[in-house]
Amino acid sequence: MREALFALAGTALGIVGTLLTDLWRARKADIRERRERLRNACVDFTAALVRLRQAFWGRGYDAEGRRTTMREAHDEARVQFERLRLSTTSLQVQEEARYALRYGYGLLRQLEGLPPREDEVDPSALDQLEDHLVRLFVEVRQELGVPRPHHVLSERAFFEKISPTAAVD
Repeated sequence: MREALFALAGTALGIVGTLLTDLWRARKADIRERRERLRNACVDFTAALVRLRQAFWGRGYDAEGRRTTMREAHDEARVQFERLRLSTTSLQVQEEARYALRYGYGLLRQLEGLPPREDEVDPSALDQLEDHLVRLFVEVRQELGVPRPHHVLSERAFFEKISPTAAVD
């Protein structure tokens, strides 16, 4: 009888151990998947804003192509912003992304001949877009658990290190 109880207890412990291990693995897989979704959402959001910024600079675009590209890029950035909001647990990530989107739209407004909004004069919408993208990267890197999340090079900091005449992508 005693051996049967020990066998039953051993079986129960084995089952509980297996269930706990499966739960632990499932949780790790869920965390990994959520991080991947966040990373992809941030990349897609940023890519749309970079297309908008490149079109704003105008290299290689005619006037209508530039306007069309900026509108399409802004529309895509807006969609990706919503995806990013759904993927993150951080309000700071959402806020930085929203500001970046706002200043991206400010570039589109300027291209269409509208004056800069009050908060887009000094610093400019372009500078603020860059600043908020860097802050967004820091916040996302923190949420992803990336070591040294604050080590993000800004475009402006890079261009300040080289001569103005070499500041061409």
